[in-house]
Amino acid sequence: MSSQQQVVESFWRLCRRFGIPINFVTWGEWTYGENQTPGYVYREQTDVGLISLGFKEPVRMSWVKLMAAFLAHMVHDQQDDLIVAATVHEIRNPLTVLSGYQELLSQKHPDPLWEKMDELMMRIAERLDDMLSGYSSTRRLEGFDLTALCHDVGEDYKVFLTRREISLNIHGEPCEIHGDRKQLRQVIRNLLHNAADAVLPGGHIDITVNAQDEHVILRVSDNGMGIHETIRPFLFRPYYTSKIDGHGLGLVICQRIVEQHHGTIDIVDLSPGTAFVVSLPKMQK
Repeated sequence: MSSQQQVVESFWRLCRRFGIPINFVTWGEWTYGENQTPGYVYREQTDVGLISLGFKEPVRMSWVKLMAAFLAHMVHDQQDDLIVAATVHEIRNPLTVLSGYQELLSQKHPDPLWEKMDELMMRIAERLDDMLSGYSSTRRLEGFDLTALCHDVGEDYKVFLTRREISLNIHGEPCEIHGDRKQLRQVIRNLLHNAADAVLPGGHIDITVNAQDEHVILRVSDNGMGIHETIRPFLFRPYYTSKIDGHGLGLVICQRIVEQHHGTIDIVDLSPGTAFVVSLPKMQK
């Protein structure tokens, strides 16, 4: 199924979920609906083309305009996703080649500067992974232990945190969830990296995982400077960042991945410090 078809189908299903008595929707060459017989058909010209909506009964034009505008917004979102994914792939390919050359040079000509370059390239690769994971439209679902995944990510960051003189504690019982391991790894990495940026040398980060009723709770907390209350409402907005070298997409991507897994993500003020709390459905046995 093409991305255009997916947008049209998703829009129709969303309307039906909210009880809107829509028969069918047409955008471009794509039509979706259970009942596509002629009835009351409304057409609205938008910036993504002509959109047609079919109903059994007449509806107000204000509804038609609102629904057409919403579908157009969904189309723009889908196009943005494709652009981001394509751009990331185009950047990652030469970066992989560059990384190989860098490794060969560091073996022939040992120098501390190569270590700094290697760290910088790793950060670039991580950000590209952030974007690609967050904007991917496909997921590979499997059952796995979220606590074990946290330990894996902590091991990946061991050298990075040691250099910054930051201690990391990970604890929790085995908790099985059903989801995309790669995408949820990215959530943990983003939250851990944000916590590391917030604490001073000698600070600490705690990651805990535990089961509560039908959910698994992941909590990443730090004893850093905290998040000012005036900034907190903007943290999940695209491109908003308080960091000098930030891109403003990390938390947006975290929220998107978590919501795709039917979970929630919240911020808790610890004064001092901050905790990000992620709730995910427990794997059903």
